[in-house]
Amino acid sequence: MYSTKYAVSIHILSLIALKKGNSITSDYIAESVNTNPALVRRLMSGLKKAGLIQTQTKIGVTGLMKDPEEISLLEIFKAVEDRQDLFAIHSDTNTACPVGAKIGCVLEHVNEKIQSSFEEELESLHLSNILAGLGNHE
Repeated sequence: MYSTKYAVSIHILSLIALKKGNSITSDYIAESVNTNPALVRRLMSGLKKAGLIQTQTKIGVTGLMKDPEEISLLEIFKAVEDRQDLFAIHSDTNTACPVGAKIGCVLEHVNEKIQSSFEEELESLHLSNILAGLGNHE
């Protein structure tokens, strides 16, 4: 099963950015995302710990801590995703088999290259790119 925390977090940050400093509640966000407010609050907790949003008790989110141009998609991903490696390696292979004996090392090297490319791409993209795609950001 795939996690949607990253996508939902981008949705949350986009709503906050478009509200431009006006407070926004987890209930409002949950309605837009069409999910449970408790999930939204958990994700907002991670976003706040990462220094991406500012909140105020009983008011909700009051804004972004940085400009959308300064928030990389990698920051968002790392703020909310528990498992950040794209792939895991099966470690219980038959070492008497020529493939089983070496496949872990080979895949580890390949997976590191893929992970690095993935993170570089996310680092090069920003919340402002998402907002531009939504047609609501200069």
